[in-house]
Amino acid sequence: MPIGITRALALLHRTFRHHPPAQRAHILGRFLSAPFLRTLDLVPAGARVLDIGAGHGLLARLVAEERGREVVAVEPDLRKTLLAYHHPRVRFVAGYADCIRGSFDAITIYDVLYRLDAAARDALLQRAGSLLRRGGTLILKELDPGAPLKAKWNRLQERIADLLGMTLGDYGENPTRAQMAEMLDRAGFITIQWKRVDFGYPHAHIVYTARKP
Repeated sequence: MPIGITRALALLHRTFRHHPPAQRAHILGRFLSAPFLRTLDLVPAGARVLDIGAGHGLLARLVAEERGREVVAVEPDLRKTLLAYHHPRVRFVAGYADCIRGSFDAITIYDVLYRLDAAARDALLQRAGSLLRRGGTLILKELDPGAPLKAKWNRLQERIADLLGMTLGDYGENPTRAQMAEMLDRAGFITIQWKRVDFGYPHAHIVYTARKP
């Protein structure tokens, strides 16, 4: 039975209960404002998963609980990785995707591309493709700039986050669906699909999936 919000909240409480209060509040806000539970089933069951830009490891913990046999969570912000929780199926790496070796059945990248410039976006997707096994799945969660009101709210929130120094990188515009399709095509991915998963949320969440040939 898929994990529901009550069970997920209990799981996250057990996982992050020793984190400082400010970080726990940040993690809870992140969980409540993003549709993690609506995208878990896109991860192949029993997959070896790489989560790029893993933050505190929220998604990695959910994937380990529900879908993956092993999750490597890579995150460059030491404020998050130095406090990483311990779990037998989650391994944290402090750094960027270029420090990862090996191959994976699935790669998740949630809310990362909008903080990279165009060249860095292409480089990251190329790197993701090199780390995927043949036929592997790439799962990208971004915000859709095609929803004007929700996009304005997101820009305001990100500027506040920048002022507070909560996230690495500089805020940039989210890629459009057409731009995302072009980037994934340049990186060699096929079977590119997208789905809006933002019903009931103030942000225009959109999830993309693509496969390595």
